[in-house]
Amino acid sequence: MIGNYNELSDQQRKNIDYFLQRADSNRLSILHQKFNVQRARNNIVFRENIIRDLMFGQIPFSNFMEWLGHVELEGNNSLFIYEAEEEDFLQDCSVETIYNKCEKLLTPLYDISPEELNKIRLVNVSKIESKNQVLLTIAAPSQVQVKKLDGQMELRNHVYLAYLIVDFNLKSVILFMHPTAGLASIYGESKRRDIDDVTWIILHFFRENVLGFTLKEPEWVVNALAKISEEYFYHNNPIIEEKSEVFTKKHIPDLLKSLKKFDPDLDRQDSILRIKRALENIYDSEMVVIHGRVTKEIPFKIFLQQTDRGLTQFKANTRGKALSHAEAADIISLMWEHGEVLNVGLIHIEEEKEYPYIIKKLDKYFSLKKYTTSSTGKEVVDNVLRKLNKYKEEIESISLFTDLEDFGRGVDDSQA
Repeated sequence: MIGNYNELSDQQRKNIDYFLQRADSNRLSILHQKFNVQRARNNIVFRENIIRDLMFGQIPFSNFMEWLGHVELEGNNSLFIYEAEEEDFLQDCSVETIYNKCEKLLTPLYDISPEELNKIRLVNVSKIESKNQVLLTIAAPSQVQVKKLDGQMELRNHVYLAYLIVDFNLKSVILFMHPTAGLASIYGESKRRDIDDVTWIILHFFRENVLGFTLKEPEWVVNALAKISEEYFYHNNPIIEEKSEVFTKKHIPDLLKSLKKFDPDLDRQDSILRIKRALENIYDSEMVVIHGRVTKEIPFKIFLQQTDRGLTQFKANTRGKALSHAEAADIISLMWEHGEVLNVGLIHIEEEKEYPYIIKKLDKYFSLKKYTTSSTGKEVVDNVLRKLNKYKEEIESISLFTDLEDFGRGVDDSQA
């Protein structure tokens, strides 16, 4: 490994510059903060200042290479979260063992060029011991479509950078995919509509070379989204809770008797259950209108829900007449009842700034995609995933308790 910028060949310096050109102002400012690189009137001069400070040793070369390896880590990335079927996943290894294994597989970024790269390479590995994480940077040969001056499109070779985090606390592998303009393919696999089409290539490289595991269906995600929706639209008003309890216990039975008397055909268990639920919902909604909601701090806000049936969609921030919270809650409740919700728009708030994500559960993973094009720091991503993990733990603990209860009843029945 080369330890000084001045030791690099002309080609290696050209390779460095190729990736340095992809650093935006947010990324460049990190070197100003850490090593006092002089800011400039534009990013072109800023990058020239960085090279100058590298040549004079003001920026340690190893620190620079680490920074350069993460050049697109904190952009407007899509996240893909994978869990393992194996119950002992990550138990037989550690941050240190994975880091040491990856170090032996590294190809330095200064040896990577779009013209020469023909295989997927691991180009950087970092330990984040405070988070119990290992962060990998993977470079893949790719092609992008570029418009020429005459208006014609041409394909150019490109080095696609993807990021993988092995998170020992979450027991998950998180893939960060950067939304590269004009991306046509990665490692020969065409990107069609979504970046999802090519994620398997990066994951396959990781599972073959770093850590093998079997992908698990993240069944908890749907229940978590239902709970998040319920929390967001719940009134939190003790007056309504008390009135609703009285209404359910004392008045609904009489109303149901009257309905059955009025129309005996309604005297069916499924009909009675639906009517009972509808009466409770109508009464609750009216109580919210009369008594109002009690504001409570919650982990996420909701701004979007999409179901599979009839492509039903609800947007909380669309233009037009504003819905009341009660009306919005009724719509969301119906969507969950009549069709599996595919996408949910969550807003994470941190330091008074909103970060909207679309969360979607798929076959063997779930994804988080930014709803806006603003950059997001890794720290924010970590916090979003940890919030979601709390719901996962709660749901899985309830599921385990239910399974134990069912097992206990089974034992009792066999002994009876």
